[in-house]
Amino acid sequence: MVFGGTTEGKQTARFLDKQGAAYLYSTKTETEPFFMRCGEYRFGALDEHQMASLFRVRNVTVVINAAHPFASLLHKTLANVCLRLSLPVIRFERTYDIPEEAAHSNKVHYVNGFPEAIGLLRALRPQRVLAVTGVQTVGALRPYWSEHEMKIRILPSGQSVVAAHQQDFPPDDLILLKPSGLLEEERQIIRAYGIDCLLVKESGTSGFLPVKIKAAMTCDIPVVVVKRPRLPGSFITITSETELNREMDRIGQVYHAER
Repeated sequence: MVFGGTTEGKQTARFLDKQGAAYLYSTKTETEPFFMRCGEYRFGALDEHQMASLFRVRNVTVVINAAHPFASLLHKTLANVCLRLSLPVIRFERTYDIPEEAAHSNKVHYVNGFPEAIGLLRALRPQRVLAVTGVQTVGALRPYWSEHEMKIRILPSGQSVVAAHQQDFPPDDLILLKPSGLLEEERQIIRAYGIDCLLVKESGTSGFLPVKIKAAMTCDIPVVVVKRPRLPGSFITITSETELNREMDRIGQVYHAER
C-alpha cells in the first residue's frame, strides 16, 4: 500500500514497478494519472475503520508512506491502524536542506504551526505577505488575511480555486501558478506583486523549500517557515531508493520467516 500524491510517491511507484510488486496507490484527492505497470489507483480520505478494512480486504502486508510531510491526520491514522494490525510502515522522507547562508540569517524565522506564524507576521508588520503554503492552509490563515494584505499562491486547478472561494478568500489575492522550482520565477513573483515577506511550509527539497528561501533572501525580505509536524516514532524512515530496497528485503525476509 502506497500513500503518495508527491514526488516521493511517484518514485516509490516506479521502484515497485521495477520490482514487479503489486501495490495500491492512494491519494487524498484525485490527481493527474500517471503510468503504473503493477499498481492500482484510488483516492479519498480514509478514517481508521475504513483504512483497516481496506488493508484486510486487499491483503496489505507493508505500507509505504510517501505522503506530504504536512499530512498530519494521515500520519496519525496510519500509525494507529498499522500498530493495531502489526503492519510495518516505511516512511519515504524528504531531505530538508536549506541554503547555508539561510541557517545563520536573522531574516529566516522558523515557527511551530500557523497560529505562531500569524503572531510573528503581526510582529514583523509587512505591507504585503505572499503565502506559498497551498490552498489547504487558507482557513488556518484567515485570522491574518481577514485583517491584513496577503497573497496566496495555489495550483491553477478548478478544484483549488473552488476550495479557496469556499473559504471566502478574496479572488483578486489568489496567484494561480504551479511552481517550477526555478529561482528566477520565484524572485519575479516577489517583485511583481510587491511582496515584502514570504510565508512557506517546511516542505523539503522536493517542495522547493531551498529555492523559496533563497528567492526571499536575494530579494532581501524576511521568510517565515512553518516547521513540519513530527512523525510517529513507529515509522521506519528512509530517504532513498537504496534504503527502500533494503527495508523491503528485510521486511520480506521477516514476513516469510513468520509464515
